[in-house]
Amino acid sequence: MQEQVGSPYTLIPTDMFVSFSGGIEHWGTICGALVPPVALIGATVADKKIRSAMLNALMAWYTQFPFPEYQPAGLNLPKVAVGSTLCHISVSTWCNVANVSASSKTKKQRCGGLSGDVAKKTVQMLNAWKDTGRFAATHKPDPIVATCMDCHAENAPFTQGKENCMQCHGDKLINIKKSEAHEGLF
Repeated sequence: MQEQVGSPYTLIPTDMFVSFSGGIEHWGTICGALVPPVALIGATVADKKIRSAMLNALMAWYTQFPFPEYQPAGLNLPKVAVGSTLCHISVSTWCNVANVSASSKTKKQRCGGLSGDVAKKTVQMLNAWKDTGRFAATHKPDPIVATCMDCHAENAPFTQGKENCMQCHGDKLINIKKSEAHEGLF
């Protein structure tokens, strides 16, 4: 974009996103492929409701999409929906399915393809919004999240989030089996 379009893209220092690789310098937090699109949507979409809907849809889509669809050079990598926007979970889940090390070239190719997929989805969302002036979310958080947050946003144990806690924590969460409210959920 910097070479083809010029300004304002020439004003964006692309190196500012490099340290998000590996979930911010390999801490395994947010997937680094999501950070530039979040910044772009934040800088482009002024309407708070539309911006929020787009970002929520992008995050939910990420948890559900079988990455990587984009596979350059004739790769045949497994496509896996990882269920989380956290790099640690995304990479660990995919590496275990692919049976490769997180430090392998194959994993790096997967993350490159995933980055392309996220960029493509972001452009599709922004183009659809630009064409219509509206945005309709097609991806939403796992329904279990609403069930959990109906109680735990205001009641102990308190929590915040939009990802499925059960993916990592399973039935090891505090008092999960001791509460009648949880009967039949797990």
